Amino acid sequence: MTQSSVVASPVESARSITSFLTKLRSVSTQPRHSEFYLQDELSVFLVEGVLFRVHRFFLQRESDVFRTMFVCPPTEDGPEGRTDDRPIVLPEVTVAEFESLLKFLYDRNTTPPPLSTADDWVRLLSISTRYGMERIRARALRELEYVPPLDPIRRIVLARKYDVREWLLPSYLALCLRRQPLNVLEAVEIGLETMVLIAMARESVRDPGTQNDFENARNRMSYEEFMAEVVAEVFEMRGSEDAGA
Repeated sequence: MTQSSVVASPVESARSITSFLTKLRSVSTQPRHSEFYLQDELSVFLVEGVLFRVHRFFLQRESDVFRTMFVCPPTEDGPEGRTDDRPIVLPEVTVAEFESLLKFLYDRNTTPPPLSTADDWVRLLSISTRYGMERIRARALRELEYVPPLDPIRRIVLARKYDVREWLLPSYLALCLRRQPLNVLEAVEIGLETMVLIAMARESVRDPGTQNDFENARNRMSYEEFMAEVVAEVFEMRGSEDAGA
């Protein structure tokens, strides 16, 4: 075998190098898509003593809190979320809440849907509110209007806890218009002040004078609309955000 058959000539070597560099430049100069060129990695989270390892992309897309979390400089012990030994701890989050969030992010377009009950959507409302996930929070609120209706007491409790002010007046009105007064357990759930105001509003909507006023106004508003104004006055909610305006 001759030497020329083993070792490339200088001209051939130069051509090979030029070809390689041309290909390298053509690859490195291609534009990256502004939305779908993902640079993602997995992070480990600790929730109620349980480890999760999931993609960062969905979390930082939906939440400024997570975006900030992922760019924080590492501590002296090194970065968190890379290994099981140093997970990112999510305090005041339950396993069920984090599972609901991940099912929504990963599987929301599957059949059957991963979230189907009121409790599922309440858990999603909880974690999305805590981490400022506005789009997911809005979806949870919409779904809670269509699943089997929440009773007025639970809606009041959730409205206060998760700042859903538009739920308050309709819930107060439902308690005032129903025939049964509040029972002891319901009074405990909504608190003494609200219980007293509900009792006052119930008396107002049943007052003969209120009924007469409605007869004079029935051409311009429904019974529920009229009584909603009566209840709003008792709760001093007229014209406020609490009235759902």
